[in-house]
Amino acid sequence: MIYEFKLPDIGEGLHEAEIIRWLIREGDVVKADQPIAEIQTDKAMVEMTTPVAGKVVALAGPEGATVKVGEPLIVVETEAAVAGEAASTDNSVQEPAPAAHGEAPRPAAARKRAIAAPSVRKRARELGVPIDEVEGTGEGGRVTLADLERYVREQEAAAAVAARSEAKGDVLPTGSAAGGRQASIAAWTSIASLDAVFEEEERIPLRGLRKKIAEKMVKSAYTAPHVTGMDEVDVTKLVEIRKSLASELAKEQIKLTYLPFVIKAVTRALKEYPMFNASLDEETNEIVLKKRYHIGIATATKAGLVVPVIRDADQKSIRELAIEIAELSEKAHRQALRLEELQGSTFTITSTGAGGGWFATPIINYPEVAIFGAHAIKRRPVVVEDEIVIRDMMGMSLTFDHRVIDGEPAGRFMRTVAHYLENPEVLLLDVR
Repeated sequence: MIYEFKLPDIGEGLHEAEIIRWLIREGDVVKADQPIAEIQTDKAMVEMTTPVAGKVVALAGPEGATVKVGEPLIVVETEAAVAGEAASTDNSVQEPAPAAHGEAPRPAAARKRAIAAPSVRKRARELGVPIDEVEGTGEGGRVTLADLERYVREQEAAAAVAARSEAKGDVLPTGSAAGGRQASIAAWTSIASLDAVFEEEERIPLRGLRKKIAEKMVKSAYTAPHVTGMDEVDVTKLVEIRKSLASELAKEQIKLTYLPFVIKAVTRALKEYPMFNASLDEETNEIVLKKRYHIGIATATKAGLVVPVIRDADQKSIRELAIEIAELSEKAHRQALRLEELQGSTFTITSTGAGGGWFATPIINYPEVAIFGAHAIKRRPVVVEDEIVIRDMMGMSLTFDHRVIDGEPAGRFMRTVAHYLENPEVLLLDVR
C-alpha cells in the first residue's frame, strides 16, 4: 500500500517550509516515528518524522526545495507491502518481465527537461552547454548560473586531463600531432582562465534560516512605511544598580544583563501607549490592540537572527526575566527553540550589545507596528545643571509603522522609556 505523508500544518500562519536536509534516501526502509528531514519554516528549524513504517519510494525534492502544507513530503510503500515483497519464493530481487512476443521493449524514461530561468537558458546557449545535462541545485532542482559555471569547469577539467594524457603520449590524438598539441594548449588556457574568474568570488546558496530572514525583512520593509526616531538616555544609575544586583544573582548562577531592565521599561511604556502594542489587519483595515505583553527578543546566532518570545513580560520580575532570557538565548544558539517559543510576540526589542554601534535603524518585526533598539552604553561628557560631568549614556532607537503611529506619540513613548531607565529603582517594585 502506498502512503503519502503530506506536510502538516506545523504552525499558525505557516503555509510552506524549505527542505534543509534529508535524513533518508529513496529506497531506505524507515520505522514509524523515525526522523526523515530537517525543514525550515518562517519561525524555526523543525525535525519531521514519518508516521508510518515502510520503504521510501519518493521524496518531495532536493535539499533547498520548498514544500507547501498539504503537499507530499515523502511517499512510503508501507511495511505490509514491503514484507509481502520480501516473502517471495526465492527472496531475490524481481527482474522486470520480458516483453511479450512482438511487443516492442519499453523505451527508457525520457530525460527530464531542466528547470531554468530564461537568462540561464540564454547563458547556456552562449556557452554551448546542453542545459538538460546540468544538475540543478536551486529550489526544486532549478538550474542556476552557478550550476552552469560548475558544469563548464568540470567539462574543461576533463578536457584538460585528456589533453595532458595526449601530450604525455598516453593516448594517441585524433588527427595530427600538431592538432593534439593545440587542443592541449587551448584546454589548459581555458581552465586557467576559468580558475582566475572563480577565485575572485564565492557563491553561497541563500537557504534555510538566512532565506527566511531575507523574506521577512523584505516583506516588512516594503509593506510598512518605516520611520526611526533616535535619542540617548542617561543610564548612570542603571549601571550602578545592575552591577550591584549582578554580583548577588551570580551566587545563584544567574547572569544579569541590562535587557531585563529594558524589557520592564518598555512594557510600562506600552501600557501607557497601547497603540505600540498592536498590529494592523490589512484585510479588515483595523488596528488590533493587544491586551497582553509578549516581548520578542531579537537574538543573533551563527545560523542567523531569531526572535524568541517572553510571554507576559509585564508580570515577571527582573530576576525572572534574567533567567528566561538566558534559557531562550542558550536554546537559540543550539537551534533548539520550539515553535511556540518563536510565535505570538506583540512587540520586539533588539540590542546591539556592548560592542555594537551608538544608533541603528531596526526593521519592524512584521506584523508588529514598532521595534525598540537598545544600543551601546558609553561613558562620555554631558551637561548636567550647567556643569560638564562624565555619565553613562545609552543610545536608543524606535522604528515605527507610520501607517499606525505618528512622530509625536513616538517621541513621547521614547521619553517614557528613558524615564524608567533613568530611574530603574522604580522597576524593582515590579516583583510580579
